Amino acid sequence: MKAVRASNRAPSKGPNSKDKATEVAQSRDQGHNDKITHPKAAKRRTEGGTSTASKKRKIQENWSLMPRSSIIALENILDLSVLAALAVRRTEKKESQEHLNTIKKRFLAQCAELKVPSQKQSSLQLSSQRLQEETKKAAAGKQTLRSLEEDLKAVVSALERTEEKIVALQHSCNMMRGELEEEEEKAKKIFEMMDQSVLGLPALPSQKGESTIESRLRAIIPDRDHNSIAQRLGEILQNPESTQDDQLLLLRAQKQADQLFNPLSSGASS
Repeated sequence: MKAVRASNRAPSKGPNSKDKATEVAQSRDQGHNDKITHPKAAKRRTEGGTSTASKKRKIQENWSLMPRSSIIALENILDLSVLAALAVRRTEKKESQEHLNTIKKRFLAQCAELKVPSQKQSSLQLSSQRLQEETKKAAAGKQTLRSLEEDLKAVVSALERTEEKIVALQHSCNMMRGELEEEEEKAKKIFEMMDQSVLGLPALPSQKGESTIESRLRAIIPDRDHNSIAQRLGEILQNPESTQDDQLLLLRAQKQADQLFNPLSSGASS
């Protein structure tokens, strides 16, 4: 029993012997043609490479060593780069500067041995102008750096003086604080002594209803003799060299006044 085809597609044919022979012949011809053309391309490539190398060699023969002006310009640029790098670092600046200067000298020594194309006059003038500009910039940068260093030194010295003043003020404050504490202790002791030494004296009797010495004298001495007696007493009191009689007179007057004013106490004493 024959198997039923799943589709209506025509059956595939086997390879044709004539087509295969044609393909083999075409491939043979193509290989032969490649063998003929490849040597020509390789020859052209070889000739082109040789001519390019020879041209390059001829151009390099006209080269000369790097001029001194270019080396100086490179040195100025490297100096600016070193200064910029040192400005970023905060510590070990001296060691870093020595290391960078060593690298700069090695690089410049190698540049001095290099051969470079010869520059035209216009290029030389342009390089000279740029060199002068960079030199001016480098001089201005060095001047700015020196002024900044001077300002920094002034600021540091001012800070040192301020610190010294602060230390002196702190010392003075400590001394004044100690003296103040001593004075406070003394004041406390004085207040304690005052509290302990208060006298418990009785209160003074009331002076109401009691007559003064002046009123009592006016009552005893007649009115017509007030002025003369007052004048006489004033002269006696104002005289620094009073006589013995005057002193006796005053003592007697004092005794009589005591007897008049205090009759009870004088009677008790007698």
